[in-house]
Amino acid sequence: MIDAREFRLGREEPGALARGWRALPVWLQLMIVYFATRILTTATMLVFAANQEETWQTPARPDYWTFANIWDAEWYRYISLAGYPSELPMREDGTAGESAWAFMPVYPLMARGLSMMTFLPFEVVTVLLSLGAGLGTVFATHRLLRRFVPHGVAMFAVLLLCLGPISPMFQVGYAEALHFWMLALLLNLLVDRRWLAMIPLVILASLTRPTGLAWAFTLLLYILYRYRNRFVTRLERFDAAEQRRLWGVAVLSGVMGLAWLAIAGAVTGQWDAYLETEFAWRRQYTGGESPPPFTPWFWAGGFWFGQPAGAVIAAAAVLLFALWFTRPVMRRFGIEITLWGAAYTSYVLAVFFPQSSFFRILFPLFPAAAPLALPRSPLYRVLVALAAFALQVAWLHWMWFVIGHDWTPP
Repeated sequence: MIDAREFRLGREEPGALARGWRALPVWLQLMIVYFATRILTTATMLVFAANQEETWQTPARPDYWTFANIWDAEWYRYISLAGYPSELPMREDGTAGESAWAFMPVYPLMARGLSMMTFLPFEVVTVLLSLGAGLGTVFATHRLLRRFVPHGVAMFAVLLLCLGPISPMFQVGYAEALHFWMLALLLNLLVDRRWLAMIPLVILASLTRPTGLAWAFTLLLYILYRYRNRFVTRLERFDAAEQRRLWGVAVLSGVMGLAWLAIAGAVTGQWDAYLETEFAWRRQYTGGESPPPFTPWFWAGGFWFGQPAGAVIAAAAVLLFALWFTRPVMRRFGIEITLWGAAYTSYVLAVFFPQSSFFRILFPLFPAAAPLALPRSPLYRVLVALAAFALQVAWLHWMWFVIGHDWTPP
C-alpha cells in the first residue's frame, strides 16, 4: 500500500512563494507582471539613455521622457500642435517628402487632450497613455487566451508579451500600445460574436494604426468559415440576421481601412497623398519605383541580400508564416487568432517593404505567438523568458538607440 506522505513527496510540492502567488487574484498577478517588466524595461532604457550622445534625434544623456519620445513620437507631437498640412511637401525631384500624413490622428489627439486636461507635458502624457494602454492589452490578452488554455499558460504568454523585443512600445510615445489594446478587445469580441459592439472599436482602431483592411480581411475569412460550418459540415447555425450584422461590420472595416487615404486625398487635393507619403520612407530602398502589391518582400530581399538569394529568403519567410498558422497546435487557440494572423500577415506581405521597423510592424501578430507558452518545463520557460528579454535589449540597441545619423528607425 502506498503511503500518502510518500505519494506527496513523489510529486514536487509548490513552495511558499508559489503558493502565495497562486493565492493572489488574477488581476493582481497581471499588474505585478506588467509593472515589474515595465520597471525592467525602464531601467534598460535609462542605461541606453545614459550612453546616448547628442544626435539629430536627441540631446546627450536625455532624461527618460525625452528618450521615450524620439523617432515617430516627434511626428505625433507635431500633429498635436499643428495638425496636418494642406499640401504635401515636395522634394527637388518632384516626389512627395515625409510628412504627418503617414501618422493617424487618434493617438496624438488623445495625448493632446490629456495634456490639456492634466497640465502635464506632452512627452509625459504620451508615455502614460501608452503605459495605460499596455496594461489594457495585458488584461485583454489574458482574457482572450484563457478561453483556450489554462491560467498558467495564459500568464506565461503575457509574461513573454511584456518581456519581448517590441514591449518597449508599452511605454514610449508611439500609437502601437493603444492599437494593441483595441486589437485584443476586437479579438475577444470576435470570439464572443458580438458584431455590433465592434463598430466603435473598428472606427477608432482604423484611425490609430493602418489595419482596417487587415481586420476586414479577417472578418471575410471568418464569414467563409461560418458558411462552411453552416452549409458544408453543418456544425452550427448562421442565420440571416447574424449574416447581415457580420457582413455590415466587415464592410465598415473595409471602408475605414480606406478612410484615411480618402481624408488625406480630400485635404491635399492629391488622391494618393497617403500612399505617396508612406512611400517617402521607402523610396530610397527601391530606386524610386513603387513595388506592386505582394512584391515588396521580394524587392526587400533583393535590396538586403541580392538576387536570387533575396527571393529565396522572402519565399522562405512566407512559407514559415504559412506553416506556423497551419500547425495543429494553433487549433488550441481558436480559429479567430489563426484567421487574424493569416489576414494581417497577408496585409503586411501586400504593402510593406521590410526594413528596420519590420519587427514593430509584425508585433500585432502577438496573439499568434501564444503556442510558445505551452511547454511547462521550468527550464524551458526560464530560457525562453531570458531570450525574450535579450531580444528586447538587442532591439533597443539596434533600433531605438540613436547612433549618429541613424538609418534604423524602429
